Amino acid sequence: MKIKNNIFKIILVSLLALNFTACDDNKSSNKIKSEKKLKLPKPEWDNRLTNYKNTIEWYQLADNDEIAASNIGVIYSDKIKDYKKAIEWYLYSDSIKTDASNIFNLALNYDESKDYNMAIKFYEKAFLLGKTKSAHNLGLIYEEALKDNQNAVKWYKKAIERENINSIKNLGLLYHENLKNDVKASAYYITLIDKRYSKEEVLNLLKNKWKIPNDIIQKGYELQLNSDEFPIKYKGKLDLDE
Repeated sequence: MKIKNNIFKIILVSLLALNFTACDDNKSSNKIKSEKKLKLPKPEWDNRLTNYKNTIEWYQLADNDEIAASNIGVIYSDKIKDYKKAIEWYLYSDSIKTDASNIFNLALNYDESKDYNMAIKFYEKAFLLGKTKSAHNLGLIYEEALKDNQNAVKWYKKAIERENINSIKNLGLLYHENLKNDVKASAYYITLIDKRYSKEEVLNLLKNKWKIPNDIIQKGYELQLNSDEFPIKYKGKLDLDE
Protein backbone atom coordinates (compact mmCIF):
# COMPACT_ATOMS: atom_id res chain seq x y z
CA MET A 1 0.00 0.00 0.00
CA LYS A 2 2.89 2.33 0.82
CA ILE A 3 4.43 1.74 -2.63
CA LYS A 4 1.10 2.57 -4.32
CA ASN A 5 0.83 5.79 -2.30
CA ASN A 6 4.37 6.80 -3.31
CA ILE A 7 3.59 6.15 -6.98
CA PHE A 8 0.43 8.24 -6.66
CA LYS A 9 2.43 11.09 -5.09
CA ILE A 10 5.00 10.98 -7.92
CA ILE A 11 2.25 11.10 -10.56
CA LEU A 12 0.51 13.94 -8.73
CA VAL A 13 3.71 15.98 -8.46
CA SER A 14 4.42 15.44 -12.18
CA LEU A 15 0.92 16.56 -13.15
CA LEU A 16 1.17 19.63 -10.93
CA ALA A 17 4.54 20.51 -12.47
CA LEU A 18 3.06 20.24 -15.97
CA ASN A 19 0.09 22.39 -14.94
CA PHE A 20 2.36 25.05 -13.44
CA THR A 21 4.47 25.07 -16.62
CA ALA A 22 1.37 25.42 -18.78
CA CYS A 23 0.08 28.23 -16.53
CA ASP A 24 3.43 30.04 -16.73
CA ASP A 25 3.44 29.70 -20.53
CA ASN A 26 -0.11 31.02 -20.73
CA LYS A 27 0.76 33.97 -18.49
CA SER A 28 3.79 34.80 -20.63
CA SER A 29 1.72 34.48 -23.82
CA ASN A 30 -1.01 36.76 -22.45
CA LYS A 31 1.60 39.26 -21.27
CA ILE A 32 3.16 39.41 -24.75
CA LYS A 33 -0.24 39.88 -26.42
CA SER A 34 -1.25 42.64 -23.98
CA GLU A 35 1.97 44.65 -24.26
CA LYS A 36 1.43 48.25 -25.25
CA LYS A 37 2.94 48.95 -28.63
CA LEU A 38 4.19 52.03 -30.41
CA LYS A 39 2.93 51.71 -33.96
CA LEU A 40 5.76 51.95 -36.46
CA PRO A 41 5.55 54.01 -39.65
CA LYS A 42 4.29 51.97 -42.59
CA PRO A 43 7.17 51.10 -44.94
CA GLU A 44 7.19 52.86 -48.28
CA TRP A 45 5.85 51.24 -51.43
CA ASP A 46 8.37 49.20 -53.41
CA ASN A 47 7.77 48.78 -57.14
CA ARG A 48 9.11 45.21 -56.96
CA LEU A 49 5.85 44.30 -55.24
CA THR A 50 3.83 44.96 -58.41
CA ASN A 51 5.13 41.66 -59.81
CA TYR A 52 3.08 39.75 -57.24
CA LYS A 53 -0.67 39.26 -56.92
CA ASN A 54 -2.66 41.16 -54.26
CA THR A 55 0.27 43.27 -53.05
CA ILE A 56 -1.35 46.61 -53.99
CA GLU A 57 -4.49 45.66 -52.06
CA TRP A 58 -2.44 44.43 -49.09
CA TYR A 59 -0.44 47.64 -49.04
CA GLN A 60 -3.64 49.69 -48.86
CA LEU A 61 -5.07 47.51 -46.10
CA ALA A 62 -1.81 47.49 -44.14
CA ASP A 63 -2.53 50.85 -42.49
CA ASN A 64 -4.35 48.95 -39.74
CA ASP A 65 -4.33 45.29 -40.80
CA GLU A 66 -1.48 43.22 -39.37
CA ILE A 67 -2.26 40.25 -41.60
CA ALA A 68 -2.01 42.30 -44.79
CA ALA A 69 1.29 43.74 -43.55
CA SER A 70 2.59 40.26 -42.72
CA ASN A 71 1.56 39.02 -46.17
CA ILE A 72 3.87 41.60 -47.73
CA GLY A 73 6.63 40.35 -45.44
CA VAL A 74 6.05 36.85 -46.82
CA ILE A 75 6.44 38.14 -50.39
CA TYR A 76 9.79 39.71 -49.50
CA SER A 77 11.06 36.64 -47.65
CA ASP A 78 9.73 33.84 -49.85
CA LYS A 79 9.66 35.40 -53.32
CA ILE A 80 12.05 38.37 -53.46
CA LYS A 81 14.49 36.94 -50.88
CA ASP A 82 15.04 40.38 -49.40
CA TYR A 83 15.18 39.46 -45.72
CA LYS A 84 15.89 43.00 -44.55
CA LYS A 85 12.68 44.29 -46.13
CA ALA A 86 10.77 41.25 -44.87
CA ILE A 87 11.92 42.01 -41.32
CA GLU A 88 10.81 45.64 -41.75
CA TRP A 89 7.30 44.49 -42.69
CA TYR A 90 7.05 41.83 -40.00
CA LEU A 91 8.10 44.36 -37.35
CA TYR A 92 5.54 46.82 -38.69
CA SER A 93 2.87 44.09 -38.58
CA ASP A 94 3.78 43.30 -34.97
CA SER A 95 3.48 46.97 -34.06
CA ILE A 96 -0.19 46.77 -35.10
CA LYS A 97 -0.98 43.48 -33.35
CA THR A 98 1.07 40.51 -32.16
CA ASP A 99 0.49 37.29 -34.10
CA ALA A 100 2.37 34.03 -33.43
CA SER A 101 2.93 33.19 -37.10
CA ASN A 102 4.24 36.68 -37.81
CA ILE A 103 6.68 36.49 -34.88
CA PHE A 104 7.88 33.07 -36.07
CA ASN A 105 8.42 34.44 -39.60
CA LEU A 106 10.31 37.37 -38.12
CA ALA A 107 12.61 34.95 -36.29
CA LEU A 108 13.11 32.92 -39.48
CA ASN A 109 14.25 36.01 -41.38
CA TYR A 110 16.70 37.04 -38.66
CA ASP A 111 17.92 33.44 -38.78
CA GLU A 112 18.39 33.63 -42.57
CA SER A 113 20.23 36.93 -42.08
CA LYS A 114 22.54 35.24 -39.52
CA ASP A 115 21.47 37.73 -36.85
CA TYR A 116 21.25 34.97 -34.27
CA ASN A 117 20.69 37.15 -31.21
CA MET A 118 17.53 38.61 -32.72
CA ALA A 119 16.49 35.22 -34.12
CA ILE A 120 16.74 33.72 -30.63
CA LYS A 121 14.74 36.59 -29.15
CA PHE A 122 11.84 36.13 -31.55
CA TYR A 123 11.94 32.31 -31.63
CA GLU A 124 11.58 32.35 -27.85
CA LYS A 125 8.70 34.82 -28.14
CA ALA A 126 7.05 32.68 -30.83
CA PHE A 127 7.48 29.59 -28.63
CA LEU A 128 5.65 31.29 -25.77
CA LEU A 129 2.88 32.18 -28.22
CA GLY A 130 2.45 28.52 -29.17
CA LYS A 131 4.76 28.07 -32.17
CA THR A 132 6.37 24.89 -30.90
CA LYS A 133 8.60 24.47 -33.97
CA SER A 134 10.55 27.43 -32.59
CA ALA A 135 12.11 25.10 -30.01
CA HIS A 136 13.62 22.91 -32.73
CA ASN A 137 14.95 25.95 -34.60
CA LEU A 138 16.50 27.28 -31.39
CA GLY A 139 18.21 23.92 -30.92
CA LEU A 140 19.63 24.21 -34.44
CA ILE A 141 20.96 27.73 -33.85
CA TYR A 142 22.64 26.78 -30.58
CA GLU A 143 24.11 23.57 -32.01
CA GLU A 144 25.19 24.61 -35.50
CA ALA A 145 25.73 28.37 -35.40
CA LEU A 146 26.74 29.07 -31.80
CA LYS A 147 28.31 25.69 -30.89
CA ASP A 148 26.50 25.83 -27.54
CA ASN A 149 25.68 22.19 -26.78
CA GLN A 150 24.06 22.90 -23.41
CA ASN A 151 21.41 25.23 -24.82
CA ALA A 152 21.00 23.02 -27.90
CA VAL A 153 20.11 20.09 -25.63
CA LYS A 154 17.74 22.30 -23.62
CA TRP A 155 15.73 23.43 -26.66
CA TYR A 156 15.74 20.09 -28.45
CA LYS A 157 14.27 18.58 -25.28
CA LYS A 158 11.55 21.24 -25.21
CA ALA A 159 10.76 20.36 -28.82
CA ILE A 160 10.72 16.64 -28.01
CA GLU A 161 8.19 17.27 -25.22
CA ARG A 162 5.90 18.39 -28.06
CA GLU A 163 6.80 15.24 -30.05
CA ASN A 164 9.07 16.88 -32.62
CA ILE A 165 10.61 13.85 -34.33
CA ASN A 166 13.36 15.89 -36.03
CA SER A 167 14.59 17.06 -32.63
CA ILE A 168 14.88 13.46 -31.42
CA LYS A 169 17.10 12.67 -34.39
CA ASN A 170 19.22 15.81 -33.94
CA LEU A 171 19.64 15.26 -30.22
CA GLY A 172 20.72 11.64 -30.72
CA LEU A 173 23.30 12.80 -33.25
CA LEU A 174 24.48 15.57 -30.93
CA TYR A 175 24.98 13.10 -28.07
CA HIS A 176 27.00 10.82 -30.36
CA GLU A 177 29.16 13.37 -32.17
CA ASN A 178 29.53 16.29 -29.77
CA LEU A 179 28.90 14.98 -26.26
CA LYS A 180 30.34 11.47 -26.76
CA ASN A 181 27.51 9.85 -24.82
CA ASP A 182 26.50 6.78 -26.81
CA VAL A 183 24.07 5.51 -24.18
CA LYS A 184 21.89 8.58 -24.69
CA ALA A 185 22.59 8.64 -28.43
CA SER A 186 21.35 5.04 -28.63
CA ALA A 187 18.35 5.81 -26.42
CA TYR A 188 17.13 8.69 -28.59
CA TYR A 189 17.54 6.78 -31.85
CA ILE A 190 15.80 3.70 -30.41
CA THR A 191 12.74 5.85 -29.68
CA LEU A 192 12.56 6.53 -33.42
CA ILE A 193 11.92 2.87 -34.25
CA ASP A 194 8.56 2.52 -36.04
CA LYS A 195 8.13 6.30 -35.94
CA ARG A 196 10.81 7.46 -38.38
CA TYR A 197 12.95 4.37 -39.07
CA SER A 198 12.62 0.60 -38.98
CA LYS A 199 14.36 -1.38 -36.22
CA GLU A 200 16.82 -2.70 -38.80
CA GLU A 201 17.75 0.83 -39.92
CA VAL A 202 18.34 2.05 -36.36
CA LEU A 203 20.41 -0.96 -35.34
CA ASN A 204 22.43 -0.75 -38.54
CA LEU A 205 23.26 2.88 -37.75
CA LEU A 206 24.14 2.22 -34.12
CA LYS A 207 26.04 -1.06 -34.58
CA ASN A 208 27.63 -0.81 -38.00
CA LYS A 209 28.04 2.89 -38.76
CA TRP A 210 28.62 4.30 -35.28
CA LYS A 211 30.28 1.08 -33.98
CA ILE A 212 28.43 1.17 -30.66
CA PRO A 213 28.77 -2.11 -28.71
CA ASN A 214 25.65 -4.15 -27.95
CA ASP A 215 25.91 -3.59 -24.19
CA ILE A 216 25.83 0.21 -24.68
CA ILE A 217 22.86 -0.06 -27.05
CA GLN A 218 21.08 -2.23 -24.47
CA LYS A 219 21.70 0.41 -21.80
CA GLY A 220 20.24 3.02 -24.15
CA TYR A 221 17.19 0.81 -24.70
CA GLU A 222 16.64 0.47 -20.95
CA LEU A 223 17.22 4.19 -20.37
CA GLN A 224 14.55 5.29 -22.83
CA LEU A 225 12.11 2.78 -21.32
CA ASN A 226 12.62 3.88 -17.73
CA SER A 227 13.43 7.61 -17.85
CA ASP A 228 10.95 10.50 -18.00
CA GLU A 229 13.47 12.25 -20.25
CA PHE A 230 11.97 10.25 -23.13
CA PRO A 231 8.27 11.04 -23.66
CA ILE A 232 8.29 8.79 -26.74
CA LYS A 233 9.39 5.20 -26.08
CA TYR A 234 10.06 2.01 -28.02
CA LYS A 235 8.80 -1.01 -26.05
CA GLY A 236 9.43 -3.78 -28.58
CA LYS A 237 12.34 -6.22 -28.56
CA LEU A 238 15.71 -5.21 -30.00
CA ASP A 239 17.05 -8.70 -30.74
CA LEU A 240 20.63 -7.41 -30.55
CA ASP A 241 22.26 -10.83 -30.88
CA GLU A 242 20.65 -11.69 -34.19
